[in-house]
Formats: sequence, C-alpha cells, structure tokens
Amino acid sequence: MLDTFQLPAFYMPFKATVNPHLEDVRPRVRAWAWSLGLLEPQHTDSLHGGWSAEVFDRADFTLFTALTYPHASAEELELLSSWHSVIWCLDDVFLPWCEALGHRSRILERIERLMSFLPVTAYGSGPAPQHPLERALLDLWHRTAPSASRSWRALYTTSVRQFLEASLWEVDNLTRHRYPDLIEQTQMRRDYGAAGCSALLMEHSFGWEMTEEIRATRPFGVLINSFRDTVDLHNDIVSYPKEVREGAAANNIVHVAQELYDIPLHEAVSLVDRILTGRVRTLDETVRTDLPQALRDLRVDHDTRHAVLRHARAIQGWAAGSYHWHESTDRYRMAAV
Repeated sequence: MLDTFQLPAFYMPFKATVNPHLEDVRPRVRAWAWSLGLLEPQHTDSLHGGWSAEVFDRADFTLFTALTYPHASAEELELLSSWHSVIWCLDDVFLPWCEALGHRSRILERIERLMSFLPVTAYGSGPAPQHPLERALLDLWHRTAPSASRSWRALYTTSVRQFLEASLWEVDNLTRHRYPDLIEQTQMRRDYGAAGCSALLMEHSFGWEMTEEIRATRPFGVLINSFRDTVDLHNDIVSYPKEVREGAAANNIVHVAQELYDIPLHEAVSLVDRILTGRVRTLDETVRTDLPQALRDLRVDHDTRHAVLRHARAIQGWAAGSYHWHESTDRYRMAAV
C-alpha cells in the first residue's frame, strides 16, 4: 500500500476571527514591500525556490496577520503585517544563505549585520542598509521601538536573534546528517519558528506590556511555550509536502520522526499530531486554570488580571488564526503532493 501524505483532523478548540481592516491594509503592505525591494526575486537557486512578488501574493501574509491580530487598529495591522512578511521572508531565505556562506564565522557575521538594525538603545543610529531585508528591519524598528520599553525591546531583539541563530543548528544537522530526538527538535523549533516574536508583538498590538513578575511565573512560561509548539508543530505537518518537494524537509519534525523511529509517513504524521494535540490542550488548560491561579497568588489588581488574561486569550486566538490561514493560503496548497 502506497504511504501517501494526508492531513489529520486537527484539534483546535479556539476560534479565529478576521481583522476588519484587512482589505484596506493589504495593498499598503504590498506597496511597502515593493518600495523596499522585498518583492524582487532573490536567491532563485535556493532550496526554497526564491522569494518574489508571486510568492508574497500567493501566501497572503496580510491575511495571516489579520487572522492572528483581529483586534489591531489599521495602523498597527499594517506594522504587524510588515513584520510578519519580513519574518516569513527570512524563514524562506536565511537557511539557504547560511548553507551558501558555509563557515560558521561568516554566518555569525551575517546575523550580527542584521541585528545591528535592531539596537536595544540608540535605535536612531546604525549602519546604512544595503539590502532589502536590512532596509525593512531598519524601517520596522523605527516604527516599533519608540513606543516600547527598553525591557520589551531587549526581549524582542533576543527573540529575533534566537530565530536567526537557530539556523546554525539546522545547518549543522544537515551537514552531519544528524536527526535530533523529538524533545530537542521541539525545543529548537521554538526558536526557528519565530512564534516568540509574534507573542511579543501581541503585547505591542495592545499597547500594554507584561510585567517581569508575571513573565517569571511558570504558567506564563507554559503559555508561551505551548503556544509556540502549537503553531510550529502544526506548520511542520501542513508544510511537509512543500518542503519535500523543495528538498528542504530534513529539519521538519515529521521527517525527523520517520528517521528516528523508522516508521511510515502516516505513522509519523499521526505521532506529531498527537504531540500537537497535547500542546493545544496544555494551552487551553493553562489559560483556564493555571494562569488565573498564578495571578491570584501574585495578588495583582483587577486591571492587570484583565490585561493578562486578555493577552492569553488573544494568544489562543492567534493559534486558531494560524490554523485558519494554513487552510486558506496557497503557500502550501499549490505545493501539495
């Protein structure tokens, strides 16, 4: 019997809604991307098939952001859509860049160059951008950093750095033909999935930042990690056919499960889906029970409790919106096998 890929019936108890500013914002984000050169063909010989206006339009990243930040104002949705367009672009091109650069020192130099456009302090200074992604990061940081605290800027830049530096781990696995265990794979996927950036941008979208005391609680950490696992594992399953077609599936957790356990594709998909379902249930339980208890233990005031739980429920909605986008976008459908 031919072992073909089939999407499971994903468990998703949260609801997705669409931002009402989607249609107004979509052409503005596209015009912004064109103005910075982001939609010009780049690295067309890469494993990911390049990056172009066609890739951008087919994916509809503004729909993605409208589904994951349905409450954002038009101005904020435009900013967040631009951020996620850049993150998705980096997701496509950065690993091939690293493979082309080869040496670890050269990859680190490229990372430092990109990070120089996201300074925690003195964000009005820095090198002159020479590449569309550099121009995009400079522009986005000038639009994001002024309204954020220094601690939030430090957290966000750390998350971006983790996203970029995780490519070193990916390249090392590819070079050594190494398959990590599923625990390590899931933990590292949190970094190169960049969902940590999205969780922090959720705070920016509300104009309210989590206190350090709340961030330090175990339930808040579980909230963020279960959220990151939910969106990353779901993406790995849905994107598997696309990555196989492009020869880029080596670090996909479905492929890792196949290689580790020497199991057929349908069993690997089922295994990853069971892990995913467990993380979704953890995300649900944490918001219903553990996080409210932590807030009671901290004796936070009513307004803070409301803001934290609003953020947590928005994180759940983000996951639901991501699921919905994956069903709607042509980014994966057109590459299905």
